[in-house]
Amino acid sequence: MEAVRNFYDSRHRLINGVTGFLIVFFCWEFASRSVDNEFFFVGPFRVAGKLLDLFVGGSIYPHLKVSGIEFFFGYTSAMFVGITLGIAFGISKMIREFLDPWLGGLYATPTVALAPLIIVWFGVELTPKIVIVLATAVVPIVLNTYTGVLNVGREFQTLASAFCIPKYKILFKILIPGSLPYIVTGLRLATSRAIVGIVVGEYFGSSHGIGFLLFKGFDTYDMPLMMTCAAILAGTGVVLNQGILIFEKRMAPWRDTSLQE
Repeated sequence: MEAVRNFYDSRHRLINGVTGFLIVFFCWEFASRSVDNEFFFVGPFRVAGKLLDLFVGGSIYPHLKVSGIEFFFGYTSAMFVGITLGIAFGISKMIREFLDPWLGGLYATPTVALAPLIIVWFGVELTPKIVIVLATAVVPIVLNTYTGVLNVGREFQTLASAFCIPKYKILFKILIPGSLPYIVTGLRLATSRAIVGIVVGEYFGSSHGIGFLLFKGFDTYDMPLMMTCAAILAGTGVVLNQGILIFEKRMAPWRDTSLQE
């Protein structure tokens, strides 16, 4: 019994994650067999089969490429702009007072309300989708970075100033490392919002992409295709979030992440 407990304690995250996945998997399969209507609901085996057909046939790759490019450029732009603005908000009261109302307005505006305007302004090529992802993902990064900068202990900044440490060193040695956990939280929130931005952008004007495939399945009543696209988007979000957590552990080894584990 002690050996079993030690084995579980050393791998509890993996074991619990796999167990939760299997429970959802079997409940999903049971629900699909109860409904027994492919136009309304399909099970995981049908989705897996459709996913295999898309990858073996090669039809999914152009869509993954387009959505991947949109996500990469939109998300990296949101990360750069969001962290920069968040730091500026945290260290400058004037910038905070000038831009905070606009940030709140952007956060409260639904993506579906901005997307048609952005499509009209930037056309129907790649650029408007990148802008939509940027506009959707940037706000959580700004808010969390700003909160992190404000929550860095004032005693550290006072001590650094007392030793006449230059302000740029205070920024890079104290403020940014101290606010890193908040920045990572903002990046995780922005990941899901960026995926939503991709879907919305491809709905309003695109001939390729996972979002386009999703709505194509909706138009043709292809439930397996719709659920397969949804599974791809959900799986992408899970993988990216785990990647961000690994990045945090490498960049901030001093941070106690035991609560996450």
